[in-house]
Amino acid sequence: MIYIKYSGAINSKDLLKPMKEEFQDICEISEWEFEIVNEDFNSLTAKAKKEFSKSDFFELDEDLENEITHFKGPDVYLEGISIGISKGVEPLKFTFDKNGQIAAISFYTTDTIGINSKITVKKYEFMYFPYIKIYTGNYETHIKMIKILDYVKKKYIKNLEVIDTSFFWDNRDEEALILKFWKERKNKQITR
Repeated sequence: MIYIKYSGAINSKDLLKPMKEEFQDICEISEWEFEIVNEDFNSLTAKAKKEFSKSDFFELDEDLENEITHFKGPDVYLEGISIGISKGVEPLKFTFDKNGQIAAISFYTTDTIGINSKITVKKYEFMYFPYIKIYTGNYETHIKMIKILDYVKKKYIKNLEVIDTSFFWDNRDEEALILKFWKERKNKQITR
């Protein structure tokens, strides 16, 4: 499977607000979905401008299980922006913990669908990921995400580390990227 995995810390917490505003403008101009994330689980508050549908997200990979760290509620804080470049593809997340480190947090929710949704969060259900892993879906989206990661590395996260299983981050060879996605699609069709 082709995916991108990235981690790092924002250069300064003072850059977080301008980063969110800049990417919000980019998303609105590009007609991409976005979500402003401002969650403080110490007070159990959450604010979001736009939500992604559940079908836009992928399930947790089994290989991530060993890389999860558990925290208590007061230690869990998340702020940033999530960018949905393409429908059906995981969003590119620039969300940071209270120390400015890129983070994503998963927690279990209980929804009463069709009525007001309620969230039930228990301290032992928080999972902190020290990096963000996304499946890009197709080569066009993959290229867009790499370009955004390039820009973020230059302006906001100097120590951004990217692992790209297609190697496009390292070699910028679009023809090789297209071939990798074609082979990936072909292999999935054969195994079905």
